[in-house]
Amino acid sequence: MLVEVLADPVDVSDSQGEFVEIRLPDEAVGGSGGAKSGFGSAAFDSLFVQFEEKAALRFPFPEGRRFVLVHDSVLCPQVDGVDCGLLGAVNLPNSRETYWRTWVGRRDGALICHDSVSVPSPKAGASFQRVKETDRWEVTEPTLGEANPLYEFGVNDCGLEPLTATLLNEGALNVTEVVEWNLRFSMSGCDSSRIHYRVEDLFRGKAWKDSSRIGPSLEIDGVSGKALQVTAFLPRDESSYNDSLDTLLVLPGSSPIVISEVHHCPQEPEPEWVEVFNRTGRSLSLKKFRFCDRGGLWEKSAADSIAPFQSIIFTKDTAGLREILGYRDARLVQLSLGYLNNSSGKLDLCYGDVVLDSVSWDKSTVSCPLGFSPITGKAEYTPGFQRSAQSLSARQNEIPFMYKLSSRMVRRNGSLRVYVESENPVELKLLDSAGRVQWTQVAPARSNAWWNVPLNDLPRTGVAFVSLRSGKFENLVGFILRP
Repeated sequence: MLVEVLADPVDVSDSQGEFVEIRLPDEAVGGSGGAKSGFGSAAFDSLFVQFEEKAALRFPFPEGRRFVLVHDSVLCPQVDGVDCGLLGAVNLPNSRETYWRTWVGRRDGALICHDSVSVPSPKAGASFQRVKETDRWEVTEPTLGEANPLYEFGVNDCGLEPLTATLLNEGALNVTEVVEWNLRFSMSGCDSSRIHYRVEDLFRGKAWKDSSRIGPSLEIDGVSGKALQVTAFLPRDESSYNDSLDTLLVLPGSSPIVISEVHHCPQEPEPEWVEVFNRTGRSLSLKKFRFCDRGGLWEKSAADSIAPFQSIIFTKDTAGLREILGYRDARLVQLSLGYLNNSSGKLDLCYGDVVLDSVSWDKSTVSCPLGFSPITGKAEYTPGFQRSAQSLSARQNEIPFMYKLSSRMVRRNGSLRVYVESENPVELKLLDSAGRVQWTQVAPARSNAWWNVPLNDLPRTGVAFVSLRSGKFENLVGFILRP
C-alpha cells in the first residue's frame, strides 16, 4: 500500500526532501519457498511503482517492511526494515492532485497486490498520510521510513507521553530555597517496556541517569534544580518518532539562555540584531531553542550548540554587521527575524513551544538608535560580551563579593587587573571567547586586593571573560583584548 507522500518540503529543496512511502505486507499472500518480508522469495521478482502516465519504475523485491522512494540514496533512512529506491526523473508537483499505482510482479508474469490511489494537492512542509485501508488522506508531520500508529493498522508501538512535572515544596518559587520536583514518565500503546532516562541540573552541572521498567508509568521524586534537562527513550520499534522525549523544566527567571541585548533600531547601515546569552557552565544544543513565531530554527546542523557563558548575535546580515563591529570573535548567526518595530515591540525565546524568556520595549525604553539590555532595561552596546553579567547572576543569588575591573578594553601588551573584596575566598578565572579556562587564581578571604590577569595566556585577540566565583555564585565579566 502507498501510505505517505511528501511533495512540498519547506526546510530543504524538493530534490532533497520529497519522498513516497510504501508499506509491504507483514504476512504471505501467496507463493512458495523461503520467507522474504512475508512473501515467498521464489514467487516474487519485482516491485513496480508508477506515477501517472510515466514509465513504471521497477525495483528488486524489497527486503524490509517499508519501501521509500527518494531522489538520492544518501537520504535513505538507515533503519532496519526500511529499503529504498530512487525516484529518478519523477518530480512531484507542488500544486495539484497526483495519481499513483504500485504492484508486485511474479516470475510467471502474473501481477498481484495491486494498489492505486489519488493523493490530494500538497500542503507546504506537510505529508499526506493514508488513513488505514481507505482512500482518505490526512495532513501530518513527515515520518520518513516510520510507521504512524495514528493512521496505520497493526503497528507495534510503545510511545512516551509528554513528561508530567510537579513541584514538591511550596518554597520552590523563592529563589533562595532548594527546588525539588516529582517527575512522571507515562507510556501508551503497550503495557510495559524499559525506559532509560537522564536528568541534568543545568546550573549546577550535575546529572543523574538510570533505567527501569515502566508499565505504564514511572515516578521519580526529589529531583532538585531550577533548570532541568530531562531526556528519556524506549527501545526502538516500528514507530520510533515517539520513542524519546527531551524536556526543559525551568522556574520563572531561571532560563539557561536569555535575551541579553536588543538593537531594534540601529543607525543605518547597521542591521537589526538580537543577542542571547548562555548563563550556564555547560554547552547547550540549539536544536529546540528559537524565537517564538519568528526567525525559524537556530540549529543549522546537528552539532550546533552555544558554549558555556557564550553570547550569540542573530541578524539577517552577518557580513554587514561583522564589518561594522570590526572584530571577529563575536559569534554571529544569520536569521531572518522579520521587522523589529522601532516604537514598540515584543520578542519571546522558546524551547520547543515553551516560552523561556520574554522582552518588550516602547518609546520610553530607549531612544533610537540605541540598543538596550533587557536585564537592566538600560541602553547598551556590548555585542558579544556581557557588561550586565552581574545582573544576570543576581536573579539567582545575593552578591557575596565586590569587584572592579581596571578596564573593559585593553591591548595585549597592556595590563588588566581585577579588584576583589570578599569575606570568603573568590576563585578568579580567565576565559577565552569560547569559555575555555586559560588562567586560574584564588583570592583569599578578606584580601581586598588588586590581582593581575595574564593577557598573554589568551590565544587570540577579541572578546574574553573574567570569571569570579564564590561558593555557588559566579559572575562573568566581558572585556575586549586588542592587538
